[in-house]
Amino acid sequence: MIPVARAPLTAEDVARAVEGRLFGDAGLKLTGVRALSEAGPSELSFLANPRYRDQARSSRAGSILCAETGALEGRARIEVKDPYYALALALELFHPAERPAPGVDPRAALGAGCVVGADVTVGAYAVLGAACRLGDGVVVHAGAVLGEGVTVGVGSVIHAGVVVYRGCRIGERVVVHSGAVIGSDGFGYATHGGRHHKVPQVGSVVIEDDVEIGAGTTIDRGTLGDTIIGAGTKIDNQVMVAHNVVVGPGSILVAQSGIAGSTRLGAHVVIAGQSGIAGHLEVGAGARVAAKSAVFQDLPAGATVAGTPALPLPLWRRAQAALARLPETVRRIRRLERRLGPPGRPEDGV
Repeated sequence: MIPVARAPLTAEDVARAVEGRLFGDAGLKLTGVRALSEAGPSELSFLANPRYRDQARSSRAGSILCAETGALEGRARIEVKDPYYALALALELFHPAERPAPGVDPRAALGAGCVVGADVTVGAYAVLGAACRLGDGVVVHAGAVLGEGVTVGVGSVIHAGVVVYRGCRIGERVVVHSGAVIGSDGFGYATHGGRHHKVPQVGSVVIEDDVEIGAGTTIDRGTLGDTIIGAGTKIDNQVMVAHNVVVGPGSILVAQSGIAGSTRLGAHVVIAGQSGIAGHLEVGAGARVAAKSAVFQDLPAGATVAGTPALPLPLWRRAQAALARLPETVRRIRRLERRLGPPGRPEDGV
């Protein structure tokens, strides 16, 4: 899908679309959305973080999406409950997605028994193995490879260079970005007689509806059962999901995070960038893991943890504060030792 700029919209049109309250000229023609520092009199901008309030006041933007706090009183604006969400709606309004023309490029290769729904697009040099099934409106971009028996649900988009191994199932309205690999073998070896013997990975991967998978992400197939990515989950670039992992619906996995085999995440879990979750763990619904953290034990629902090893956030903050004071604490102890003499040995009864 290619975002395409559309004709100018009035400020009233935008306010109606984002369900906001308009202050200023309802007939102002807006041609697009730009950052506060770049927007001109015919453009919309937004204020989601209060730290940019002064910049918003001095911005040349014709109108600004902002929260209902009165922070920009006196200038043209559209007040909304959630400025960042309103920005997403406004961008869709100005740049509606345009899908490629339906049809199978003659340079694509479709295996025997493939079933292709209505209005499907298959790009040049895409390869579909035998018995693949594409639902209505699916887009498979150039050079993507779908293995034997792969299914892709209605309205999903497989970008250029994606590889989906045999038998994997992708739901409806899923977006998989370039370079992602779905269904590669899980990392399973039995060490015997001084050698590592591969354990065949005979499970699959199930991607449920409304999932987005970032570029360069890898999701391994299960050893016996399936690796499952729950509905509505959003996965950033370069994320690693190992075999037999279950990611609950609505979760967020941020760039360069990794989840080891057979770990289960509940619904709406957030794993921040460069964090790692060890294998065979249970992470409860709504848990949050801060960036660069390492989780080695189960997390209860709603937990927020940080650090290596991951600790409850309040404890981690205290530990970091104590760590910053450690050099001065050591100096104080040494000064006390010089004044009082070295500490006695246990056998001295001290």
